[in-house]
Amino acid sequence: MGNRSAACVRNLCTFAAHFKIAFMITKIVLTGGPCAGKTTTNERIEEFFSKVGYAVFTLPEAATLFIKAGAEFLTQDRNLYFEIHKNMMRFLMEMEEDFYRIAEATGKPALIINDRGAMDISAYMDPEDWQELLRQTGHTEEELMARYKAVFHLCTSAKGAPHSYTLSNNSARMEETLAEAIAVDDNLIKAWEKHPNLHLIKSEEYVKDKIDNVLLGIAHELGIQDSVRDMIL
Repeated sequence: MGNRSAACVRNLCTFAAHFKIAFMITKIVLTGGPCAGKTTTNERIEEFFSKVGYAVFTLPEAATLFIKAGAEFLTQDRNLYFEIHKNMMRFLMEMEEDFYRIAEATGKPALIINDRGAMDISAYMDPEDWQELLRQTGHTEEELMARYKAVFHLCTSAKGAPHSYTLSNNSARMEETLAEAIAVDDNLIKAWEKHPNLHLIKSEEYVKDKIDNVLLGIAHELGIQDSVRDMIL
């Protein structure tokens, strides 16, 4: 009985340690319309939260990887169209899960920043096609949203700072006009509007102010805003 009790205690301790680490891992989506500043914001997130003790992982945008690799998202072949989207969703989710395990192995509080999340896919599909994709993959919108603690939507500069809108910083971008950029931005907001922790980050006169609003929002989600506010502002 003594050995069994000791083994039970060890198992409970192992479970508790695992649960504690899992509790310290926060998954956040950074999304937004074209030319919203995600790349620069991602760099600042990694720099800042690493300094305050977090293991920070910034995951690349799956759609950009697929486009640059040659995936034809605008194909008229319906079978190919769904194969691309199914595999992109699976790739995105598996990448998140892989980095979750890596974050667990650090033994530190960790922050996983997803450059777009699973629900972003819906913003680029017709509603009927999105529902068909959910049917084929066996997922629900509620399940996909629940994967993330919070969502930060960076509004496109086409809305608040049209003079700074450009296509030059992302060769995979398909939107050419301000109207197209705004339409995509609105679709992305709609895709995530049911998430309980959706933060809308509006364009500011100074990019730093926009990024600082993201840092403050993430700090709030982590429960450390009072400790780091003076370091951000």
